[in-house]
Amino acid sequence: MTQDLPQAGAVRPYPGPDAAAVRELLLDWCGADPEDAADAVRALGALDDAARELADRLYQSIAADMGGKKWLSWPKPPADHPLVGLFPILAAVPDMLAFHTDRGVDEDLSRRVLGDVGEKLRLNRRIYGRAGLDVAHWFTGHVRGALYQLGRLQFCVEGPDPKPFAGLHIRGEGGPLTLDAVRDSVEWALEFLPAVFPERYAGPEDLVFVCDSWLLDPQLRDWLPEKSNIPGFAALFTLEGEGDPAGNRSDLWRFVFGRPEDTPVAELPQDNTLQRSVLAGLKADVQWRNRFGRLDLARLGL
Repeated sequence: MTQDLPQAGAVRPYPGPDAAAVRELLLDWCGADPEDAADAVRALGALDDAARELADRLYQSIAADMGGKKWLSWPKPPADHPLVGLFPILAAVPDMLAFHTDRGVDEDLSRRVLGDVGEKLRLNRRIYGRAGLDVAHWFTGHVRGALYQLGRLQFCVEGPDPKPFAGLHIRGEGGPLTLDAVRDSVEWALEFLPAVFPERYAGPEDLVFVCDSWLLDPQLRDWLPEKSNIPGFAALFTLEGEGDPAGNRSDLWRFVFGRPEDTPVAELPQDNTLQRSVLAGLKADVQWRNRFGRLDLARLGL
């Protein structure tokens, strides 16, 4: 996959952040923990020539597709440089801010979308016990101007032209997934996306929202308590297909349990109701699945 990246400097000179910029961006813009910011500064200083060239080429892929859809495909970071993908993301923040300014997106929303970086750094530390950003490619959607945090939910321009659907994503640290919070976010998106992308959406009638997530698995209704918000959220979608019959271990281990995928079931944590419910299903041989669905606005009263 590395061979598919632009060459270093192919689009513009790589504005690689220095230690002070890395620290400031992570703490002031991304909401990162001081421990992660400090480790990122150390990791920056430890980059060798090959890692610096990779960071440059990753940045070039962003610069070549500002305003593009979805997120880019990047190679996995080398084992000895697990934060190498973070630095081109931070280098692209000025590009993102310029894009936002041109589209009328205010700084508060720019900061909100970058808060996801701090969250994923925390998640990586919880999973692996060290600093890292194994999903750095995910943030190419953020810095290229495709993805926005609008209240509880994230919305990303993803589908085929001329009227690409908007992918709906849910941050782990976003707060309760109540129907009111979901409705407020969707109402915001119906107004926001046509205003920011008038060349794509003439108005809210052009928008279709989709979600592909373990949260939509209808089997969860049988295992979660009635007070859980997850089944109510899933009921807002019209499901398509049956999902992968082999199940979805990777997302569950990552987002529900915060553990590496090779962690044995017997060693998974049971610290909250969701973990205990999903684990009970696993022990009963339930094949939890990601499911794809289209949001039914009428079910939200919209």
